[in-house]
Amino acid sequence: MVVCGDDQILIDFEGVPDPNLATRVLWATLMDSPPPYCAEPVAGVATVAVVLNQDSRTQECRLLACKELLERATAAIGAQPPAGSRHIIPVCYDRSMAPDLDRVAELSGLSSAEVIECHQSGVYLAELIGFVPGFAYMSGVNPRLSVPRLPHPRPVVPAGSLAMTGNQTAIYPTSTPGGWNLIGRCPTRLFDPARARPSLIALGDEVRFESISVAQFDRLWAKR
Repeated sequence: MVVCGDDQILIDFEGVPDPNLATRVLWATLMDSPPPYCAEPVAGVATVAVVLNQDSRTQECRLLACKELLERATAAIGAQPPAGSRHIIPVCYDRSMAPDLDRVAELSGLSSAEVIECHQSGVYLAELIGFVPGFAYMSGVNPRLSVPRLPHPRPVVPAGSLAMTGNQTAIYPTSTPGGWNLIGRCPTRLFDPARARPSLIALGDEVRFESISVAQFDRLWAKR
């Protein structure tokens, strides 16, 4: 545990069994029952940064917060987080929307059809929300599909692009630069600040992908 300046405390689970699980447990408890000093818990892959309220940034308050957070962090190790939401998200794997599908097939030794089938059959867990609002880093990619990032990132990745690298897959909520392999595109709006829950996929949610045609994609995209 590290005090980061006057306004944050960082809990690092590196080295414990399943650090991301402990991270999600602690984050969930702080979200469900936030202590008075906690303005916001921010989850990383294996860390939770607790942003302190303005009136809790004295040395005395930070010491008390560290004591309680240590107890909460210890209890989080080996515990199970509450079940997240489950999503079935439509994706079009057509080559017109999957510029790196053949690259993934070549690197994995599979056909393009096998890549699609293998990816679509997976169940994915949102282990981190970051990079841009609504971008969920999801684990669960079949090891047969574990491929490296592109040698050079694209300056612009279209919004809704389904991407993967290593053991992770993700959907770009907005148009941004990116270096992951693009194997499809999703017509669903993943982040909308006007919604009560702006990010469709939250930490700990489970995601499956459903293959759709280009025509279905176009109809759903028009309704965004």
